[in-house]
Amino acid sequence: MDLVRFHFQLAAPAEVTVQYVPASELIQDGSGLPVAVRGRSFVKVVFRNAAAHDEEGRATAPRNLFPVRATTNVVQVRSGGDFEGVVTYFIGLRQPAPGPQVQPTAQHIGTSVIVAIPTR
Repeated sequence: MDLVRFHFQLAAPAEVTVQYVPASELIQDGSGLPVAVRGRSFVKVVFRNAAAHDEEGRATAPRNLFPVRATTNVVQVRSGGDFEGVVTYFIGLRQPAPGPQVQPTAQHIGTSVIVAIPTR
């Protein structure tokens, strides 16, 4: 299992969804432009009631986390947007997605959200 940690300074957003998505769904929030992410399969992480910028519009979260250390399957974590309270990240994986019976999960631990991605 690979783990990707999203750390928040004050509090982690309560609402987070994680799911495998096809490459056709690697679309930037707001603009609708495609997002280039390395990998053979992809996990979409969506935080609601969140922001990756401050009051002046300056980024407060990384746009591209590459390379990812201490993982066997994750090759890249890339921002997919910060629009109207929705912050999206895409996680590119080396391996194809497993069948629909196996899904990534998210767990809140303190001010972090840990995304667990099954490996084969």
